[in-house]
Amino acid sequence: MAYYVLLCKCGANFRISTIDAGKTLACAECQLETVVPNLSEIRDLPLAPDQNKSVELAWDKGNGILFGLGSICIALGMSLALYHFFQARQIDMTDHTEATILYGNAVIDQMPPLVAIEQWRLIRGIGLGEQQEDDFQARQKEYNSLHFYAYVELGVVGLGIVLMAMAIFARRRINAADSR
Repeated sequence: MAYYVLLCKCGANFRISTIDAGKTLACAECQLETVVPNLSEIRDLPLAPDQNKSVELAWDKGNGILFGLGSICIALGMSLALYHFFQARQIDMTDHTEATILYGNAVIDQMPPLVAIEQWRLIRGIGLGEQQEDDFQARQKEYNSLHFYAYVELGVVGLGIVLMAMAIFARRRINAADSR
């Protein structure tokens, strides 16, 4: 928008634009009210010097490196997190432990008493050995570890976002006329 200079009777300058046409403005120095001329007369007034120098944000090598690292972190973190979430979703998390225990109890209940006592003596003599990890517990452990990896990778995505934001907000301000 173009600005024009309007002189007050006291010699002070008003900075006006075409929007001010026909308005009454009070002088800041003498408090005298001055009527702004109509639109065609405003355009005959001298142009006001530009007070707002245009400012451009400069992008230097450091900002580019930060932005690039942030982009890589986001892309790598998102792809790995999606992969691990997908892998975790493929695991069957149905707990069959209760059904296995019920089946074992049914087998024991159907044994004749002498066979059950004989099995008990055998187990007591050699011991139970190492308890095996239940299939469900192994699947649950794998599921939890995949989710842990995915959340760590989402943290890498957050780091990437922070790096990109730092690169964007750390740009230098320079005058647009100086940059060309």
